[in-house]
Amino acid sequence: MNEKRLYSVGELAVLSGTTIRTIQYYDKINLLKAKRDESRNLRYYTQADLLTLQQILFYKKLGVSLKDIKKYLVNTKNLSEIKEILKKQSEILFQKEMEIKMNIAIIEAIVATLDTDKNYDLEPMMKIALGLNKQSILDYTNIEFDQKTSEKFEEKYPNYNDVIEFYWQWKQLILEATSYKLNNTPYQSDIGYQFGKKWDEFVKNATGNDPEMIAAFEKGLEQSHQWPEEDIFLYNFCNDFIEGTHNYYCKKR
Repeated sequence: MNEKRLYSVGELAVLSGTTIRTIQYYDKINLLKAKRDESRNLRYYTQADLLTLQQILFYKKLGVSLKDIKKYLVNTKNLSEIKEILKKQSEILFQKEMEIKMNIAIIEAIVATLDTDKNYDLEPMMKIALGLNKQSILDYTNIEFDQKTSEKFEEKYPNYNDVIEFYWQWKQLILEATSYKLNNTPYQSDIGYQFGKKWDEFVKNATGNDPEMIAAFEKGLEQSHQWPEEDIFLYNFCNDFIEGTHNYYCKKR
């Protein structure tokens, strides 16, 4: 066997960094078929197979299912098709990331409430959590601000990841406020004071106490009717709790 051009399953496993069992499984499901030398009863792979295996392992690492890999596996020279596959997978991974961030926001909101309220009733918050849309953040791309407001937001959040991070910080606080309100937590309490402090720190971090930045966020509130439906509902539901606790914190501080 010419080692420069042909490989046994063991050699292919070493070169690709995967296992023999994995390669044999790919052979079994016709994803990467081994060549066969019937006269010597041997199975072997070519350099082209090695490149194909590298593609398979690359797409698998990105979370693409074997079914889709089998469907879309292409020649490495077909860059336009590879681009479409990667774009599609990027969108899928982004959606999964938003689902994870939503679940983290829900968990942290509930944990924060449990830490401060030992008589916390979990059931109402669970019902709300089950109905939340994990992709609601995407709806904000449809909101159009005036040029000055848009420029101010872009100045504060030049990176899209910064925008996402800001949104999930806000969403977590909104969910936490909703959780407290569902349990009739009074504004003027230690719990209310601590939440008011959190909100105050969040606002200061978001605006930097910059009057123009504050005005930009106020503009965003004026257009809250364009927000995703669930965010409008949650914000309107808990806004009195947020304002009450924040006022209490500012006065007591």
